[in-house]
Amino acid sequence: MTTKILVFGFLLILISCSEFNAQKNPDYICKDCGSFDLSKMTFNENISDLASKTEVWKTVIVNANNEEKQVEELQKSDIVKFYKYHFSNQRELILGKKPFNYNNQFFFNGLVILTDAKNKIYGYEAINFFDGKMSEISNFVSYLKKENSSSGYKLNKMYGDLSVHQWISNKKIVQLVNDNKVGTEERTVNGEKTVVKSTYIKLNVYSESFIKNSVEKSLEKDLDFAVYNQKHFQK
Repeated sequence: MTTKILVFGFLLILISCSEFNAQKNPDYICKDCGSFDLSKMTFNENISDLASKTEVWKTVIVNANNEEKQVEELQKSDIVKFYKYHFSNQRELILGKKPFNYNNQFFFNGLVILTDAKNKIYGYEAINFFDGKMSEISNFVSYLKKENSSSGYKLNKMYGDLSVHQWISNKKIVQLVNDNKVGTEERTVNGEKTVVKSTYIKLNVYSESFIKNSVEKSLEKDLDFAVYNQKHFQK
């Protein structure tokens, strides 16, 4: 009887460990590291580890005017406020297809992570020029509504025929921007020009630290990390 109990207990431990590993994100972001689940980001990740196995270019926001520049252009007199880590994936050659997902509800090809001057993660921006159906974007919006049902929801329009969905609480800000219609772009495939679907969608998620430290004010005009407000919306 004792042996059966011990075996049963050991099996439970193995199952628990297996479930934990299945839920855990990769320690790094790279082509062979598996798709990185943005929904599981804790904002306590080590940005140096995440960026250590792939191509990342880094910009910095400095001084009272919040100027953005390349890290190589930093001057001794500059006061560093934020860093941006841009995870490159041009033509899907560096990180492959669908390197970032959101609980497998939607996939993204590009990622920028925002940190403070000491590399504490404040938030991220995930982008895709989507070649699928608009209904898939609508389904993702519905998923985010359910996931953030306890947060205040706002829907606004921006110039360029864009919709801005926002879920705002004291703990987290989620912002999704998407084209209202299927977009297209011209690409060269096997030496021939062709028109393909290319619908813009961008997801920003900001941490509790971002909110508590009033970072939003400093980034109001930032292309990547502005939390949109009435100044941005179409009237």
